[in-house]
Amino acid sequence: MTQTDRKRLKAKPDGFVEMESLVKEIFAAQELSYFEWLHQQHQACVLDFNIKNKGSIASLAKDKER
Repeated sequence: MTQTDRKRLKAKPDGFVEMESLVKEIFAAQELSYFEWLHQQHQACVLDFNIKNKGSIASLAKDKER
């Protein structure tokens, strides 16, 4: 992966900062935690990945034990 590719992956899409700011304001107005919600989204993503790849993960774990 080139440095340009890494920069592209890290770049926020156009309008991201403004949209994130609005979402944070909406959550604050509803007395909800934006960061708690974001953390839950991250957990769901990791869980979904693990479920979809459970066979590969189990195989890697078995190989590691040997």
